[in-house]
Amino acid sequence: MRRFQSLCSSAGVTLIEMLVGVAVLGVILAVATPSLSSFMERRRVVAAAGEVANMFAFARSEANVVDDTLNMHMEPVPDSVGKFSCIRISVFSVTDTCGCNRALDQVCSFGGGHLLREYVLPRDTSVRFDASGTWGFSGAVVAFKRDRHFTDVKNVRVTVTGIRTGAKLRVEYNNVGRVRICSPDGNFSGYPTCG
Repeated sequence: MRRFQSLCSSAGVTLIEMLVGVAVLGVILAVATPSLSSFMERRRVVAAAGEVANMFAFARSEANVVDDTLNMHMEPVPDSVGKFSCIRISVFSVTDTCGCNRALDQVCSFGGGHLLREYVLPRDTSVRFDASGTWGFSGAVVAFKRDRHFTDVKNVRVTVTGIRTGAKLRVEYNNVGRVRICSPDGNFSGYPTCG
């Protein structure tokens, strides 16, 4: 009978063994957490860059359907308007008041323009994007028209940046309408280095 007792008691896990296992698991999680947050931010950068590229594709295809001019607004957002990055696509008829530099309750409030699509990315998601380019007379706006395959705006670049990790992807749009996603630093695997 004694032998039976010793077999049963050795089959379980002691309190000490359980505490050691929990401590090892805690160390592994403490090491993995920063890496996981870095990975998640890089995935957010990829998702935001993909959405920006989709906005360009949407504007080009929708310009063939709409009879008016389509404007893609990429103006910098002043702090008085909000803390977000923004791209808005609107139909321009008389006056276009759908820019990213307008408060949310004043977007397309007068002038006959109406909003087709917008991408607003709050800055508290740890990812932001900013547009640059050789803009025309209307500021940070790219105009799309039916049967017009060229634009007067040159070197349009939307740089998507992870705030904590500094991970960057750039969406480039050339004046013949091609969109490409590249890495400005060349350190983002899966994407070519920007030229």
